[in-house]
Amino acid sequence: MVRQMGFAVNILSKIQEKIAVKAAVLFSAAVLFSAVFLVLLGAMTDQRVAKDQKIYNAKTLVLSTAAAAAGAVQNPDFGGLNELYFNVGQQPGVISVFIVNKHGQVLSKIERSHLSDQFQEDLALAQKAMKKNLLQWTLTKDRLRFSAPVHNASGVIGAVSLSLLPSAVFPRFTSFVLKNLWKGFALVGVSLPMALLIFGRLLAPVKEIIKVADRAASGDLAARINIHGRDEFSVLANSLNLMFERMKSNMDRTRWLAYGDNLTGLANKTAFTERLRFLVDGGKAPGALFLIDLDGFKRLNDAYGQEEGDLLLRETSVRLRKVAGSFLSKLNREGKLPAPVLARLSADEFALIAPGCVSAPMAQDIAKTILEAISEPLEASGQPVRLSARIGIAMYPHDAGDSKTLLNSVNFAIDVAKENGGGNWQFFEPSMTQAAIRRITLQNEMRRALKNREFIVFYQPKINVRDGSISGCEALVRWQKAPGKILSPGAFIDVAEETGLINEIGDYVLKEACKAAAKWAEDGYPCPVAVNVSALQFSRENFTQIVSNILAETGLSHDLLELELTESVAMTNPERLMEQVAPLRDRGVRFAIDDFGTGHSSLAYLTRLPFDVFKIDQSFVREMTEDKHARVIVQTVLAMAESLGYRTVAEGVETREHFAFLQLHCCDYVQGYYFSRPVPETDFTALLIQDQKGQSHKRNEDQTSMLGQTA
Repeated sequence: MVRQMGFAVNILSKIQEKIAVKAAVLFSAAVLFSAVFLVLLGAMTDQRVAKDQKIYNAKTLVLSTAAAAAGAVQNPDFGGLNELYFNVGQQPGVISVFIVNKHGQVLSKIERSHLSDQFQEDLALAQKAMKKNLLQWTLTKDRLRFSAPVHNASGVIGAVSLSLLPSAVFPRFTSFVLKNLWKGFALVGVSLPMALLIFGRLLAPVKEIIKVADRAASGDLAARINIHGRDEFSVLANSLNLMFERMKSNMDRTRWLAYGDNLTGLANKTAFTERLRFLVDGGKAPGALFLIDLDGFKRLNDAYGQEEGDLLLRETSVRLRKVAGSFLSKLNREGKLPAPVLARLSADEFALIAPGCVSAPMAQDIAKTILEAISEPLEASGQPVRLSARIGIAMYPHDAGDSKTLLNSVNFAIDVAKENGGGNWQFFEPSMTQAAIRRITLQNEMRRALKNREFIVFYQPKINVRDGSISGCEALVRWQKAPGKILSPGAFIDVAEETGLINEIGDYVLKEACKAAAKWAEDGYPCPVAVNVSALQFSRENFTQIVSNILAETGLSHDLLELELTESVAMTNPERLMEQVAPLRDRGVRFAIDDFGTGHSSLAYLTRLPFDVFKIDQSFVREMTEDKHARVIVQTVLAMAESLGYRTVAEGVETREHFAFLQLHCCDYVQGYYFSRPVPETDFTALLIQDQKGQSHKRNEDQTSMLGQTA
């Protein structure tokens, strides 16, 4: 910092020399500019006053001429008019003067022939003056026109027209500039001497500051700037004196802050990054990198407050230090390797660089010891709490030859550890990189697919168990990546939910399904459509409004739409569920619990949840003919739904035995491959038409049979 100050002082000295010259030049230029501006402003003002005065004089002349001509116009006296014309025509700049009577006849005029080519404009202005009974005037580039009405006792009897040449009437601008030059000279004469005095006083404190700062830059931090007063330089001098006093301690403090974490005392992210580059990129010693992420720390921090959360982090850092210290002798048996580096990277994320950890068993021992240390009981606000962690492990140079790749590898590892739950560790494997690349590629392809409308909607019919008719359908999304290549949701739905694309895809499916159902109803084949709603879709604050807008846009009746929520979504926040569902349900939209039986629903909530349909998960349906436990679950759900007044739908019906069992136990609707696979909209429309014909034929047969029995 002292060296930098010396460099700054040298620059400041040079700048001071240039400032004096530049300030003088700039001030002189400003004074000259101000002087010119003052002269021009005075000239423009004087010209405006003179111009207004000339116009006023011309108005007075034409009005007096009109008054003098009244008698001669009433009783045409051309001799008197000519004398009047002659007197007016002698005025400077007069081009023409004439009088017209109220019939528009020119009684007499005087004009300068080479300048009287605009007589019609003069005559038009005279007629305007007679019509409005007011003085009229106009100013153009080459003509100044005035016209005043001539009155007698009975009213307007004519008008006087006077035209003047502006250049002859108005004084030239240069004359006013010359008249105001003294103001500019006065300003320059007063300002320049004052500027010399001001610059001298301003630069004196600057010289003192530079002199003392030069001493401080040389290492004399006891130097003080001796400036007294209340101006800005005194404030600056006091600040610099205070800075010199604190410089040494601040330099030490700054060095620590650059590389230390203020809360835990561990190395911070900057120190960690530099050390990792030194060890890995420099090839100093092989080892392992551990990335440690605390599970559920944010929840504890929110519950007990930031102060208690900071205490938990401090205690965790102490335990991590003990773990690193306990392995120090094993990692560096010969005492030649760099020491381990323990750092806090973010709020609840720590890292350990362990040079000398070159075997997987040793890395496992370290990871296991870290998890055990972190999981020991802690206290927050007097309450016992336990933390757990997930650890990603990457070995160098085995997994990566440079620090950047090593960081990517350990992040891949901890992502997998997070997917496996809390309290575990995961080594990096090359397949993780390929999996990550595939997921990123899939994300990009999905975004492109949304833009190109590659997502399509298939429909699987729901069959009424009692009469075998199609009573509805479920809309299912498919991805048509290429002609003849269609992907089911299992290939992309997880990535869609992870990236948030599920919102766009879900809204698209809902809109397409509503459009199709509205068209079926319009064509005379009303068929309710069920659409799955993901947890991310449902969690949006404007979910209800989005559904309402789509229904309004497509024109689908509310009672033809059914929205399916999974059991886990329904039970996550039952109170909010009821707030979101109630407005739509009141207007006729039905709601179903999808995959019922796979979650952990509280039976106490079942009577309160605003649902109309239970959908029994296909895993139970497929196994119920062979697994008695599955049969019991299905029977229980059907009996419970019937007692609570819910409709039931069984998914995954693939055999005659499945259907017979569900029919026997009073299931309302079924769907599955036994009846139909999901099909495109056109194929499903054909199924609806065929079903309606079949139902009509059946009704006719029933009626015929009844008539035969009656006869």
